[in-house]
Amino acid sequence: MQGLKVMGLAALTIRFVVELLGIAAVAYWGWQTGPEGIGRVLLALGAATALIVVWAFVVAPKADNPLSQQVRDIIGTVLLLVAAGGLAVAGQPTLGAAFSAVIVIDWLAIVVIRPEASQALRPSAASRR
Repeated sequence: MQGLKVMGLAALTIRFVVELLGIAAVAYWGWQTGPEGIGRVLLALGAATALIVVWAFVVAPKADNPLSQQVRDIIGTVLLLVAAGGLAVAGQPTLGAAFSAVIVIDWLAIVVIRPEASQALRPSAASRR
């Protein structure tokens, strides 16, 4: 049981890192595909900001909406795969494919060990003493 809890924590940690990389990926896409000058900056910042806002209101575990955690995980995974697709469109197809693989593998790990992943964030009885 303890091993699954550690794996759950690892999967959630990887998911957090992947989320940050997703923000970087959409910013990179915006920079590479935006028009010269200020347009590049605005598209990069706008794309990153849009992902952050959608994530905060729709995907985040503490977002105030009626979606189940499983639905949030699916939406988040789709958003991250779109970010990976942005890498491919921006001239980084190998990186986009590798990022997609990490996203899907981590999502599958979270689906398989969801209860343990959730428990990994809660303090154990021993640590509450």
